[in-house]
Amino acid sequence: MANGQDVFGYKRNPKPDGVFSSEDSALTIAGTSATATAYLIQNWNVQYQQQVEELYEIGSNRLYWSKGHPIGAGTIGRIVGANKGDMPGSGLFPKEAYDLCDGGASMTIVAQGGHCPSSGTTPFTLDKGISLAMNGCVITSIGYSMSVQDVRIVEAYGWRFGYLNMS
Repeated sequence: MANGQDVFGYKRNPKPDGVFSSEDSALTIAGTSATATAYLIQNWNVQYQQQVEELYEIGSNRLYWSKGHPIGAGTIGRIVGANKGDMPGSGLFPKEAYDLCDGGASMTIVAQGGHCPSSGTTPFTLDKGISLAMNGCVITSIGYSMSVQDVRIVEAYGWRFGYLNMS
């Protein structure tokens, strides 16, 4: 029953069209002196949003939008191991990212998901990635934690930025 109905009533091909894998995933942070692979990065997140407010006219059903300015935020979590904790200008973030009065730093994150190579039974290679160019990056938080069961030091960074371009 290669393309039949399974016991739950789903009709589909049981073989996947592609497989994601963490083996060949990659993360590069440009604008710094660091290569991300040497810093044991465990997770990252970037968000960019603009404030939008609804306005209504008294006595009518008209809707208006009030558009605010965009702002972004990001986080990175890593294990302190092969490299010591980040020091301004010598680690994950450039020196300008630590000084709000300096206007922040430019930083680019290039990420690619891991995948299995295309073969006769897997028609798609799932190797697409993204490049996020951020300007005005300023570190807003640094945190450290350790728990008994992990026996490792976890370092977390938060930053804000004023501009994002994706490719």
